[in-house]
Amino acid sequence: MDKDVKEKTQVFNVIILDKSGSMGSIREAAVSGFNETLAGIRKAQETFAETQDHYVSLVAFCSCEMKEIYDKVPATEARPLEMADYQPCCCTPLYDAMGFTLTKMQKHVQDVKDSLVVVTVITDGLENASKEYSGSAVKQLVEELKAKGWSFTYMGANQDAVEVAFTLSIRNARNFAYSDEGATMAMAKDCSTRMNLFKKVHHFHETNMDGMMSEADVAQSYSAMADEAFDEVGE
Repeated sequence: MDKDVKEKTQVFNVIILDKSGSMGSIREAAVSGFNETLAGIRKAQETFAETQDHYVSLVAFCSCEMKEIYDKVPATEARPLEMADYQPCCCTPLYDAMGFTLTKMQKHVQDVKDSLVVVTVITDGLENASKEYSGSAVKQLVEELKAKGWSFTYMGANQDAVEVAFTLSIRNARNFAYSDEGATMAMAKDCSTRMNLFKKVHHFHETNMDGMMSEADVAQSYSAMADEAFDEVGE
């Protein structure tokens, strides 16, 4: 590789989406909201192609299955979500969904020199069905990954999302109204937050990624940018 050519940031967009039975009431909004998020990610790929490569992972979970609808699919190749892909049922194993998804992604990016993992968790209810992971185990995992520059957003309905997120060591949290409109607005805000973050990463890449910063310093910078992007869009 030419020494003057900078490596791109590999951006992994991870959405962990509750598909327990109660999500059935806002199923259509969840599908359309994800598709809006996907369109935003694809727009980011187009806009920041010189500095970023974007991938999409979508895990929809309930107590009968953990469905990887997309698994690190290049943004340009990810198709829109269809209603048939997302059929809510049964209970909410939130901790298992987070634990398995984050651990798998952690293994994938451990050898990627410059990676940014942007995780959004969307649920309309509290944990009630996990068998493998506890809340404390997920909290510890989140803390380890935040130290590596990962960003996390927790969006919840029918709960105090800020309080629940705090128990998982997630700073950025949004409550959303349990309605089609509420879900749509929450996911639109998440899309705006992502685009804001990607702009910051692009600028950082162009002005600071000269090979002189340590990986730890880069990770710390990404984490700070994620918090700034969230705060600027608002809760």
